[in-house]
Formats: sequence, C-alpha cells, structure tokens
Amino acid sequence: MKTITNIIKWSVFSFVLSFVTQADAQQLNMDVRDFDGNMQVYDPANPSKNKGGKLSYAEVEGSAFWSDQWNPAIIYFSNGSKAKINQARLNLYTSEIHYLSGDATELAVDNQDITRLVFLNKNNLTQAIASFTKLTNHLTSKGTAYYRVLNAGDFQLILLQKQLVKTSPYDPIQGKSISSFYSTKEYAMYNKGKVTTLNDLDRSNILSSITFNAKVEPWLKENKNKLKSEKEVIAFLNFFNSL
Repeated sequence: MKTITNIIKWSVFSFVLSFVTQADAQQLNMDVRDFDGNMQVYDPANPSKNKGGKLSYAEVEGSAFWSDQWNPAIIYFSNGSKAKINQARLNLYTSEIHYLSGDATELAVDNQDITRLVFLNKNNLTQAIASFTKLTNHLTSKGTAYYRVLNAGDFQLILLQKQLVKTSPYDPIQGKSISSFYSTKEYAMYNKGKVTTLNDLDRSNILSSITFNAKVEPWLKENKNKLKSEKEVIAFLNFFNSL
C-alpha cells in the first residue's frame, strides 16, 4: 500500500457546531438529490502539512480504508455548506478523509468541521453508494466517529466500523514482527436522535429496539426473515418504516 506522506491539519471554519444536536430532531439523511455538479471542489489552498506521528501503511498488511477504490463524494460541513471531492477514500483507522489534489498528491483532512460524507457512483453522480454520518461514539460516549447509515426511515440501522492494528510476536525466521489491520463492527439502531446498542444482529436485539406493531410477526413469517444478517435487518426496517 502506498505510504501517505502528506497529512492536512486544516480547519474549515473558526468554530465547531455539534452535529449530534442537529441530529436529535431528525432522521439521518441519506438523500443526495441536493448534489450540484457545479459546487466547489474541495481542495483547500496552501494547506499546512504534518508528517509526524503517523503510521507508515507500507509496514502494515491489509487496508485502513472502507474501500481502496477512489470514488467521488460530497462532504457536508457543520455550518450547512457542502463541497464535492472528485476522488476520495475514508480511512477507518484515523477517521480522516483522503483525497487526491489537483496534482494527484494524496492528502488527508482533519474532519473536525465535517458532519457527513456521501460516496457517489462514479458512473451516476445522483446515486449514493455509501453514506456516513458523524455521531458521538455510542460505545464510549466520548468523541465522535463515522457511522455508515444503512437505510432510510424513522428506524435506521447504523454501523460503526473501525480498522485497528495488531502486531504479532517477533518472528525469528522473518526477522521482524508482522503488523496487520483488522476490522471491528458495532451495529446500533438510530431513532429520533437516540442510539440503541445492538449487541448482535438477531431477532431479540432488533425487535427490542423498535416499537411494537402487530404486523411484524406475519411479515417476518411470510418472508422467512430471521433477522440474522445485515441484509435481512435492512429489508425488515424498510418494511417497518413503511407502516
């Protein structure tokens, strides 16, 4: 993997607004119909660069990114403005957004003023392929993290995925210790600003996190839905939110 040598530490605005406060009154937005192909391209002028204290990815097996592919994206800021990135990736190890500048240099931006990131289909810029929202980390109640929003509606399945690094004991044959990325996934339910932890994707956890409706059981039986996978839970929530 290419070593990242340029890291931007750049503040978009002089103040920070809390997205969690905004989210309390609404569902998480997955709509990209407000995309404007003429909006400003995100590439801050004269960025400061900091090479210290960063992991050299060439020394770690695996990937730090949600996707290794470069995709167009829209980023949303805490003051309500937005901008487009022609080629972007989300780093799940540092929670930074990487992008290619005009001279094809790979850069990463500090995300303190960014509230939302939507990746677009490079062949159809009106179609989202993944939507991420910044929320308070529900596991620690401290700091923020990017959550992938997996469905629209009042009850939404959200996913906190992190890439972490583990290092094996010293291998005398190879003459070194091997470091590699590994992934953790924590699902939760989002409803009207409240995040409910899901210890697992299963029937008990999902049904206890929504309001009762008598139509649920017949639908689950008819569709042979066991609520045991991400795909099954999303299909169920799409039905439930339509009631």
